[in-house]
Amino acid sequence: MQFFGRSLCAIMIVISFLILSGCAESGPDYAYQLTLSENSVVFDMSGSEKSLTVTPFPVDEQWIAAYADEEDWFTFEAASDALHVAVEPNYSMKSRSGVIILSSPEGHFEPYSVEVVQEGALPLEFSTTAQDHRFDSEGGKASFTVTSNYDWTLEYDVDWLTVVHEVPSDRMIILCQPNESEEQRSAILTMYIGDGEQMQIRDIVITQGTRAENPYFQLIGKWEITAAKWYYSNNGSLNSLDYNPSPSENYLIFNLEEGEYGKTYVMRDFLYPGTRLEIRYDKDTGNIVIPFGWTVYSYDTYFYLTLVGASKFSYASLEVDGVPSEDFSVISLELPAVEGFNHVGFGLWTYNDNGDKVALGSRYLPTLFPMGPIVFKKHVF
Repeated sequence: MQFFGRSLCAIMIVISFLILSGCAESGPDYAYQLTLSENSVVFDMSGSEKSLTVTPFPVDEQWIAAYADEEDWFTFEAASDALHVAVEPNYSMKSRSGVIILSSPEGHFEPYSVEVVQEGALPLEFSTTAQDHRFDSEGGKASFTVTSNYDWTLEYDVDWLTVVHEVPSDRMIILCQPNESEEQRSAILTMYIGDGEQMQIRDIVITQGTRAENPYFQLIGKWEITAAKWYYSNNGSLNSLDYNPSPSENYLIFNLEEGEYGKTYVMRDFLYPGTRLEIRYDKDTGNIVIPFGWTVYSYDTYFYLTLVGASKFSYASLEVDGVPSEDFSVISLELPAVEGFNHVGFGLWTYNDNGDKVALGSRYLPTLFPMGPIVFKKHVF
């Protein structure tokens, strides 16, 4: 009996050990898992960085992240408690998506999927007034508008141009330095608007002339007032005699001098030594604009236009355009038409050394007294 009792006790110990051993192999009585703050991250076309919270259970449980498929438009980083996702700008109008897989390196839980989604780009909108532009020898500023829902950049490789991009006003300002060389110069400004498959590229050609070919400086010099035939009288009346003065007489020769660049000239010694009259320069047309009808106060010199009608005669204060020839050797005066009068005449008054008034005229009555056009001819020395 004693032997039997000892055997039964040994058997019970073995059974208990086997039971305890089976409990140890069945593992913990909880489930491994991850808790995600979001199951997806969504980006607009510009891209950026976003993070979602990852809470493992138990807290020391390890997890890893991997691409579901090969992707090159977003990246990620797995931290202990977060997943950080960075997305590049999307310049395609198509949306795109991909998946990140979160898993246990020891296989403790089923993998989790995190979707990454990005919207497609907006259609490119772009307009500009920028166009090829030519600066004169003195340079200056040209301003254009550039309107787009995308950023734009500009490239050029010359040091005589500076381009300013005014973002709030969508303006592009081109600043050009004076050309002190004897050669024309040119540059190409290349605009890049947008990116990717929607990118547009525009080339703007900028040229600059030399001072020698600048129309404004071409007109500076000594000029002679000429007509096919002048009519002259010492009292200002018409057709008392034909007058063919010598070019050496100073009341028919004057100097055209620089005033405010690109805006005005000074007519000096016009009709009489010491006279000075400021006239305008129209940069758009290249013409000069001469005011007639008031006194140059430095001397008793008066410039006038006459208006001739069927039964009336009058003086006028008008402006006359002077149109240069292509080689800048001649300036033709274009007398304006005046309503109510048949003809517009050209008259110049001053006083000679004897105190007598001198009048020179042309185009009073072209049908009766054909005189031809009135022109300024440049003296070339």
